Amino acid sequence: MALAVALLAVVMACGERTETSQSRGFPFPAVPLMSLTGKDVLTAQAPRGKARVVNLWATWCEPCRREMPSLQRLHQLADPATLAVIGISVDSDLNLAREFLLQYGLTFPNYGDSEQKLARDGLRVQAFPATFLVAADGTVRARITGARDWASPELLRMLAQTLDTPVIEKYSAISETKIPDRSGQEWVANGTGEAQPDR
Repeated sequence: MALAVALLAVVMACGERTETSQSRGFPFPAVPLMSLTGKDVLTAQAPRGKARVVNLWATWCEPCRREMPSLQRLHQLADPATLAVIGISVDSDLNLAREFLLQYGLTFPNYGDSEQKLARDGLRVQAFPATFLVAADGTVRARITGARDWASPELLRMLAQTLDTPVIEKYSAISETKIPDRSGQEWVANGTGEAQPDR
């Protein structure tokens, strides 16, 4: 019985449903988090003067895993002077998150929130992945639940409009990132739509 309840909680916390809500003026919570590399601390003010795409995820969340290639591509395309892509893992064992990032060559900054002081207490996130679009002044402009292809033209335009800032430095040839789900199926995000199975 306890196992069934635990599995139901995971399913409810990690779904395919997508939802976008506008939340203008809501300040991003000031909860300091240590990076998964142990080199720096994320605060509400950092990185200063940049808009942020803040993605909360977990290795046990299948939609989170499928979304990661497009976040990596957005990180590679983004103008570093105006936009930062940030991941926050809520894995209880952050070593799993570190191994996942290393295994698939994900290089955008990632932080740990294993006790969910930011996710649950600060942002009241109930389902993953959850992405917050934070303007350069530190206010949340939108909250998005569910996986998206962040490198698609539609999402790039939405980011620029929502965050009131240019987000892309330039388009360039970037190798596709492929990440298998737990069944072994590989997913790829190539900027043309939602992540699709690699056939």
